[in-house]
Amino acid sequence: MTRTARRWRTLAAIGVLLGAAGAAQAVDLATELERAPAGATIHVPRGVHQGPFEIDRPVTLVGEPGVVLRGDGAGDVVRVTAPDVTLRGLTIERTGKSLDQENAGVAVSADRCTVERCELRETLFGIYLKEASDCVLAGNVIRGMDLDLARRGDPIRIWRSDRCVIDGNDVADGRDIVIWFSSDVRIVRNTVRRGRYGLHFMYSDHNTIEGNWLEANSVGAFLMYSRALRVDGNVFLGNRGPSGYGIGLKDMDGVEARDNRFLGNRVGVYLDNSPWSTDVYDHFERNVLAYNDIGIAFLPSVKRNRFAANTFLENQEQVAVLGAGDFHGNEFTVNGRGNFWSDYTGFDLEADGVGDVAYRAESLFESLIDRERALRLFLYSPAQQAIELAARAIPSIKPRPKLEDSAPLMRPADLEVRPIPPRSGRPLGILAAGLVLGSLAALGGAASTPRGATRDPGAERSGAAAGGAGAGLRIRGLHKRFGRFIAVQNLDLTISPGEAVALWGHNGAGKTTAIKCVLGLLPCRGSIEVAGLDLRRDAKAVRRALGYVPQELALHDDLRTIDTMRFYARLKNVPRDRIEASLMEVGMEEHSHKRISELSGGMKQRVAIARALAVNPAVMLLDEPLS
Repeated sequence: MTRTARRWRTLAAIGVLLGAAGAAQAVDLATELERAPAGATIHVPRGVHQGPFEIDRPVTLVGEPGVVLRGDGAGDVVRVTAPDVTLRGLTIERTGKSLDQENAGVAVSADRCTVERCELRETLFGIYLKEASDCVLAGNVIRGMDLDLARRGDPIRIWRSDRCVIDGNDVADGRDIVIWFSSDVRIVRNTVRRGRYGLHFMYSDHNTIEGNWLEANSVGAFLMYSRALRVDGNVFLGNRGPSGYGIGLKDMDGVEARDNRFLGNRVGVYLDNSPWSTDVYDHFERNVLAYNDIGIAFLPSVKRNRFAANTFLENQEQVAVLGAGDFHGNEFTVNGRGNFWSDYTGFDLEADGVGDVAYRAESLFESLIDRERALRLFLYSPAQQAIELAARAIPSIKPRPKLEDSAPLMRPADLEVRPIPPRSGRPLGILAAGLVLGSLAALGGAASTPRGATRDPGAERSGAAAGGAGAGLRIRGLHKRFGRFIAVQNLDLTISPGEAVALWGHNGAGKTTAIKCVLGLLPCRGSIEVAGLDLRRDAKAVRRALGYVPQELALHDDLRTIDTMRFYARLKNVPRDRIEASLMEVGMEEHSHKRISELSGGMKQRVAIARALAVNPAVMLLDEPLS
């Protein structure tokens, strides 16, 4: 036999052995699940483990970086039939495509299941809780299948499952997050994009929706037939499908909606028979409804809603009454306090912040388009101007006001929109110069600790970060001058773990100079502490605790992505497994063997972020990340 033939025979044998090893690995996980005693923790090694899997006893599965649980494309991937099961740090993929069978990445039919820091992809339904109460879904990344919207499943579905927590999940390209017949559920700090209904409630009482970001869905949230709902501090942005509601409320009793932002939707808030009980009021306070086609849309029969201290800013139509009928019974002044209206033309002689004359919505053209919606085509046209001029000239055709606010506010609420803070296995402080909202959303990682839960004692943290329980970054009296020019003067700043702060200012204001002082690249006056370590006394330890993404990326074009990561890992004494984990965090594992010169600008930014994350930093510094 020739040397070449022997070589190919050897390679073929190695390939057979590797294939057998992969099969054995999948068998090993199934065997581990069968053999594991109740309460055991199973560490799942990296690699692809072929499913499906059934967990019929209370165990914890912890995935190493690079682990994948893969279904056979014909059903569920993981079925949990025992209580007190935890799944952490797993990638789960390839369910079946049957809507009738509701094929799910994780199908749970037992209480007290926790699914955290997992990634679900190529799943019809993502996580399905069916009669499974007291569960926690935290910090997961869920992506739906590439199907037409009507063919997709729900990324999260909760059916007859009370007291569950849905915290800090990143959901996109699914159908709905469904909460049906489930009470006392908390939905907090989630991001939901590009779905049908971001949230979909039916017959679910005493639930909380807080701090979520619902963007670019057909409807941000559609909530029906439920009682005692609290909606606080959410952002409903650019939901512009056929109905395009930021939030739609149908037969909802006892809604308390405060401090929400309804921005750029077709309709900010849609009200249909809410509340439906004759002795109940729904309350809307301190919300901002801005740049929507319609701020609030009522059906004519809707009554018993109270609006106070809200901001109606530059909506094409502030309030619409859709259809004919006698619209009354809603209050726009509560306890002497009304709302801000950007089209208010009154005055405030007493300078008490309240207009001296009432705000009235009495546009004839608006009354016409509320009855014939096709007339919206003529918004801002000469036809609209002619109709409004006629109404002013001929009082007999002027419509009765749709609403009256007897105490309109003269100042709008702050339009500040705060992105969802980053969620990761470790607390991160982020300081960025010139940072905008998209950057923070892009940095959202896996999960931290769900509210009401305890922190995993094994969660990753660098030694430096462990020393800084109080603040990620603390700056006092920072002063830096270049000759006679003072670049930074008396800067005080504290960033707590998990907090993101942007330095915002004109060119030359000193943003980059401040970051370079924190990095120890420029001598300065004042004190700087990172994760409890003083920069002057512990300079090396502080540098180990910092991740830095400069304005100029300065990557080596002739190196592959993986070689770039390895080079910087050796400089920082970073373990090899952190390299691949960091690339996975930014979605660049599939491009690890491409040269830097072959990457797009956005991909190079991701490599730079992965390079900074590889050191497991206590604080991330970003200089002009969108430059």
